[in-house]
Amino acid sequence: MGCAVYCLHCGDCCKRISPVTGNGEPCPHIKETGTFVFCSTYEQRPEQCRRHSFPARFCPIGLDTLKLTEVDDIQLRLEKGWELLTKGY
Repeated sequence: MGCAVYCLHCGDCCKRISPVTGNGEPCPHIKETGTFVFCSTYEQRPEQCRRHSFPARFCPIGLDTLKLTEVDDIQLRLEKGWELLTKGY
């Protein structure tokens, strides 16, 4: 069973397993800003995306993809992601 997970906005999930396309293609709603990836239709995202979870506090794919190992670096990434989201990236 999964749990709420802190997304690190690496975009790996949306690029690999998007339920929007259903055929292994990247989600067409990806919006990239530097090394951050966001959903351009977040409020209307599919139910599969809303329920997406991992059995970990931080997304293990994001940690690996972004090579994040230090708690301070993870915290900075989360803060920058939320800052970009609140500003409309």
